[in-house]
Amino acid sequence: MKKKIFALITAALLITAGGCSGKAVGSEIKIPILDGDSSKSYKTAEASYHDLSQNMTMAGNVEYAFADVLSIDYDTNVLEYNVKKGDLLKAGDIIAVFSSADMTYDYQNQKILADSAYSRYISSGTEAARIEYEIESERLNMIQYKIDSYTIRAPYDCIVTSTERLETGNNVSAGTPVCSVAKPDEVYVTVEQNKERFALGTPVQLKFGSNDTFTGRVIMEASNGAGRGSVNGKVLIAFDEGELDRATGSVGNLVSAGWATVIVKVYNKHNALCIPKDAVMLYSGATYCYYANDGTRTRIPIEVGDTVDDLTIVLSGLAEGDIVSY
Repeated sequence: MKKKIFALITAALLITAGGCSGKAVGSEIKIPILDGDSSKSYKTAEASYHDLSQNMTMAGNVEYAFADVLSIDYDTNVLEYNVKKGDLLKAGDIIAVFSSADMTYDYQNQKILADSAYSRYISSGTEAARIEYEIESERLNMIQYKIDSYTIRAPYDCIVTSTERLETGNNVSAGTPVCSVAKPDEVYVTVEQNKERFALGTPVQLKFGSNDTFTGRVIMEASNGAGRGSVNGKVLIAFDEGELDRATGSVGNLVSAGWATVIVKVYNKHNALCIPKDAVMLYSGATYCYYANDGTRTRIPIEVGDTVDDLTIVLSGLAEGDIVSY
């Protein structure tokens, strides 16, 4: 008898739902909640408020994003090359020495001219002799400055981030890179995928192969091409204060490993009324759920929002504490 009653009610339900023409159901249809082997049993859940969030995980790179490339400005050959990747240098430390032999004649000839001008100035003491001496001395200084530029030195306290295959005796042309250097504490995480998920100031979580999680935030959004406001089109993430020291202390090969897991929150909703997503029904364009009360299931129209994990936000049609059946 129960089976027959349940079949008739189900048929009536389908006929009524079929007449919705894509609109929310306006009438209530009460259906007994039957238990036992002869009928379907239903789950119930209470409409309640939740804080919903959803994260996206993606790969990032750990790098010295603002490294400076040092190069030699002349056609010459290598006399010394003293560095390797990871070396810590003080400002002025010698990185490489290139031959300035082509400048020897120019320097010696100009020194003779400067010395002669100085002698004339000392013997005569005239203003013209003084000016001539200053001119010749300045020319000598310019030649010396050029000779000094054949020695590549650390421009500031830095770490060597990359090197070139330069060996003693190698011939090099003007513009040949020597190495790249950066300030040791200017370590950043860059992201090249799903860049639309990041805006200036977006907080992120960072992982480097351990269970520890570190925090940072976006300090530069991706833009097309290079130039101001971009690092070759990548999203740039800086560590929060103290987090870089904590990360390097926890992960010894932080920069040499060169990779990170970046976790960014892509959805965040506070105090949203929710029901299980499986409790939400859709028929002919109408969204509804079954309200459970006094042993019956009543189909009622609801308006829903986003679904996060197993919960769907209810915008209208239910109140906190309402019981739904599914």
